[in-house]
Amino acid sequence: MNLAAQTNTAPLTVVQISDCHLGAELGDSLLGMDTDNSLEAVLTTIADECPHIDLLVVSGDLAAHGDAESYRRLYARLDGVAAQMVWLPGNHDDANLMCSIVGDQVMPATLDVGTWRLGFMNSAVCGEVGGSLAADQLAVLAGIAESERPSLVFLHHHLHALGCAWLDEQRVKNADEAFAIVKDSSNIKAFVSGHVHQQSEMLYQNMGLLTTPSTCIQFAPGSDNFALDDCNPGYRVFYLAPNGQFQTRVSRVKGVTFAVDNLASGYE
Repeated sequence: MNLAAQTNTAPLTVVQISDCHLGAELGDSLLGMDTDNSLEAVLTTIADECPHIDLLVVSGDLAAHGDAESYRRLYARLDGVAAQMVWLPGNHDDANLMCSIVGDQVMPATLDVGTWRLGFMNSAVCGEVGGSLAADQLAVLAGIAESERPSLVFLHHHLHALGCAWLDEQRVKNADEAFAIVKDSSNIKAFVSGHVHQQSEMLYQNMGLLTTPSTCIQFAPGSDNFALDDCNPGYRVFYLAPNGQFQTRVSRVKGVTFAVDNLASGYE
């Protein structure tokens, strides 16, 4: 798929939100947090900070339980936020149902934006919390690695341990295959994930690995067992320059307090 070409030297603005966990009904909560309300607060922050967005990436766990009404409500709210939008499935999602509601054009494998090629890999495994990349997804990655375009690759699950033991058990189990494909590639600038409900940035084998906060509850970094953080919901933005360089930052909702059950030991 192709998005409008970059003009002169202006960077493209790509916003990523993740792990919205919307319930079937408006106002449903996750561990005490109204996920529609927290999403709205994030979108308000985005509107204030990013007046123009070329692409909005929603990187998995859009719904809490894969309900059709969750996807319909989310699509209606996000329609028009950016020039184009891409959805990725997470372990809480029903990928086929998502696609039937929003269409193939919102769930592409790759998307050319200006001089950049963005990849979108499905790491969700039916019936499992953790991630894996099927052969067809690895083939998509190989095609991106062979391209001369500077690239970012988005997926739901993280590829490398963050030092958060309970979440690291859920990372992409065949990540070594992905790293082997890209080890000689200079065009892929970073892998960008959701799932872990926290911000992180690291280099692994000279490859950038980034994770992005949830639009609802946050998980505490460095925890051996399930634990919530007191950080507010947030999003990540990328500024992609035509020469293959990029900048990124995470921004969080400010001036709002969100109710959350800090005694929770997990959720489904």
